[in-house]
Amino acid sequence: MKGREAANNLFQKRYSIANPSDFVFNETMRIYKEPLLHFLLFGALLFGVYFLMNRSGPAEGLVITAETMKNLEARFVRDWNRTPDEEERQELVDDYIREELAVREGRELGLDRNDPVVRQRLRQKLELMVEEEADVQEPTDQELAAYLREHADLFCDENGKLPELGEIRNLVIFEWENQLRLKQLDQFYQELESRYHVQVEF
Repeated sequence: MKGREAANNLFQKRYSIANPSDFVFNETMRIYKEPLLHFLLFGALLFGVYFLMNRSGPAEGLVITAETMKNLEARFVRDWNRTPDEEERQELVDDYIREELAVREGRELGLDRNDPVVRQRLRQKLELMVEEEADVQEPTDQELAAYLREHADLFCDENGKLPELGEIRNLVIFEWENQLRLKQLDQFYQELESRYHVQVEF
């Protein structure tokens, strides 16, 4: 039996050498039957289908307006205390384009989803926008005096004494305005909860 198997193997080798095209064909078919190759191809197909289904169609055009350039230059002046030269202006534009393209493509691919850093940053920017747009009117002396009495624990010194309004007027105004902004922020979130029909199911 061993002699016959050796003879068959020798025959197959000689046949493969004499018929290289058949040998290549057989080897190719053997590779195609590998389960690992099937797995990789199936995974690539799923990824391609997911990628295509999550594309939102033709991308929106990116236009660098004069207002955008003005904002970029203003940021540069804040950072460097001087205006940018022509080369630096071009670098600002190039960097802005790359940043905007990266942000758009990242969102398109869902890279911003379930990222705690991104979520926290979006919340901070939104709340800052709401606070900056809050309608805070300057309080009267009567309102400040009432606020000082109602929140005396915030303003007492180390001896527990409550200073006169005139001594800490700016501090009282700051706390007054901050409280109003927080109230408007709470109102803003209440409106969002109503718009998005928030439900807590536990």
